[in-house]
Amino acid sequence: MSKYSNTKARIEKKFSKNAKELLLALFPSLHGNDFTVESDSFESHRGRVWHEQHVVWFGPDYYGESDYMDCEWLLYSWLIDNTTDWDGIGKAHDATGWDPDIAVDESPFYSPWRGASRAEIISHCRDLVRAGVTLERMR
Repeated sequence: MSKYSNTKARIEKKFSKNAKELLLALFPSLHGNDFTVESDSFESHRGRVWHEQHVVWFGPDYYGESDYMDCEWLLYSWLIDNTTDWDGIGKAHDATGWDPDIAVDESPFYSPWRGASRAEIISHCRDLVRAGVTLERMR
């Protein structure tokens, strides 16, 4: 076995651990939730790579089932949701009377973080934590 065979999986776990720590710093209300390490995989040029990722469990929903989400995905979706101009999209549609036959270009209102790399997201969230940004609740 090569000494570099598990490098990618260790990097994935490190990203995931950093995302968990940033998520807890940005959302202090998540301290009561359960965090676990789950296994996942992705296809790379060397084949399927299995890695571990940190996930946060949210309490039972209406049907009594608990859901979990990947910590990295929560940071990414929060960043996009909070930097998208939802009011601008609504006003653009209001200007056309919400007519489905008229195409509205929503792209100027989209978040600039769409398509950002994980490293950029982690770096930006670190800057937010350093600046003292916290949010009250998620979900």
